[in-house]
Parts: sequence; C-alpha cells; structure tokens
Amino acid sequence: MQQTIDIDVAVVGGSSAGLAAALTLGRCGRKAVIFDTGRPRNKPAAHAQNLFTRDGTPPLELLRIGREQLVPYPSVSIVETAVTSAIAENGLFILHTDTGAAYRAQRVILATGVKDDLPDIPGLAALWGSKLVHCPYCHGWEIKDLPVAVFANGPMAYEFTAVLTNWHPDIILCTNGPAGLTAEQMQQLARNGITVTETPVEKVEETAGGMQISFADGTAVRRSAAYIKSGLIFNNTLAEQLGCELTEKGAVKINHVQETTVPGVFAAGDISSEGAHQVSIAIAGGHMAAGMCNNGLAKAAFEQK
Repeated sequence: MQQTIDIDVAVVGGSSAGLAAALTLGRCGRKAVIFDTGRPRNKPAAHAQNLFTRDGTPPLELLRIGREQLVPYPSVSIVETAVTSAIAENGLFILHTDTGAAYRAQRVILATGVKDDLPDIPGLAALWGSKLVHCPYCHGWEIKDLPVAVFANGPMAYEFTAVLTNWHPDIILCTNGPAGLTAEQMQQLARNGITVTETPVEKVEETAGGMQISFADGTAVRRSAAYIKSGLIFNNTLAEQLGCELTEKGAVKINHVQETTVPGVFAAGDISSEGAHQVSIAIAGGHMAAGMCNNGLAKAAFEQK
C-alpha cells in the first residue's frame, strides 16, 4: 500500500483556473499538487480571445506558457492523473488518484470545469469550436457582420439573441422544435429582423463559406457561422463527495472569495459558475482561491505559536 503524501493544497484541474491557482501558490511557497487529465474545455478552439495581453493565443499554447511559468517554483508539481475520490477527514482532505496514490491536503481547490452537452444533431459536433461557438465576447469580433444562426430555445434564446445583434445584423434563430417564447418576445425578434425557425434540424454540414443547416421539412439555409446555447454537465463528482452544496444546475456554490460551503474547499473556473465562462474569469477565480488558501494556512500557523 502506497504511503499518503502530505501537501498544503490540492488543485484538481490543470487548465486556466488551476494553473492560475498554482502560480499564486508557488509564489507563496506552498507545497501544492495540480492534478491534470489534459482535457481542457476550449481545446477545439483555434484561439482564446478577449484575454488581456494574450488575445488570440491558441488555448493549448496558453496552457504551455502557464506550465512553463511554474518552473521557478519548486514547491508546485503537476501530476497528470485523475482524482477518483475525495473525502473530508478531521479537518483535512484525502484524495485518491487513478494510479492508486493518496494525498492528504490542508486545502482543496476544485477547478474541474464543465462539459458541453451538444444536441444530437448530425454534423454539429464536428464544427464545435470552429464555426460553431458559444460566446460572442470570445468569438464575436472575428465573425462580426456575418450572417449567423443561433441554436437555442426558451427564455435564454431571446436574451442571447438580443445580445448577438450587437455583432450581427442577420440572424436566424433555430429552436429545433417549439421555441418556448412568448408572443411578445416573438414579435420583438421579428421587429429586429430575426427569423425564428421552429422546424426540427435534421443535420448540419460544413461548407466552404460556413455551414448548411438542413431542416426536417426539406428546407435548408446557409450561414457563415453559428452560436449555440448548449446544456452543461458540471464535473462536480468530487464536490459532492466532499459535501459541497450545488446550484440547481450543478455548479458548485461559492462565496465572494471562491470558498464553497465546506470550509477549506474552494472552487474556481467554469465549475463554480452557471455563466460567464471565459478564460480571464477562470484565471481570476484561480488566483483568488489560491490567495485565500494561503491566507488561511498562514493565519493558522501564526496562531499556533
């Protein structure tokens, strides 16, 4: 049986939030381990946009730079493995990995992210991250003024489409079934020149200039790009094991300093937010969580003397 490894902070997740947390912890001299499975959400995207000093940098390049900048801090290490279980025990946290290793941490930062739950429409997944995107603040400038489709329904479809008119004068809202909108909302969309198509989508095919969207009634439209408001699957298994409260949608509840409802457990990045999923926001959350971990550990050591 392997010996349990004692560390100050366990950071579960090695993307933007996790690496930002690791940098702060390294600069505090904290013994921290980052557990990374190498599956960042934005891997399919060609570039990460709307990011101060790094606008347009490929996502994997950002992570390479993030890892490189941890090299000067010997107290931080990255373990490329998955954490399979986590429990709270006597004020500490025991984590087990899929390699059989066990770690005992004084603090935990969950940066486990989310998965995008795309509709089961043939051809849609192949365009994800290139011609099919989810955030106008991340991708809107690059496709501004081009004709686009929006895959969404319900009240969020209305709110999302209204915002997209800032970038796009030609929008078709594809609800893939009943729109779930009020008569007043439908009228407001029409007044803004937005076509709402409730006919189920049969397939999406890439074209030289974008995509062709084919509907169940035999009609089709061509668009240069498309946005989607897909479902999200929050990677919250470890949070549940630790006893953290979740929102109705599955995000980990946090306070203003990224701490969950379990003292000593923090969350940062997409896992801790139902919306506003941007690299810059994830980075900020990682730094905040790590700073609060260090503050707590430093104060505890101070008061023991």
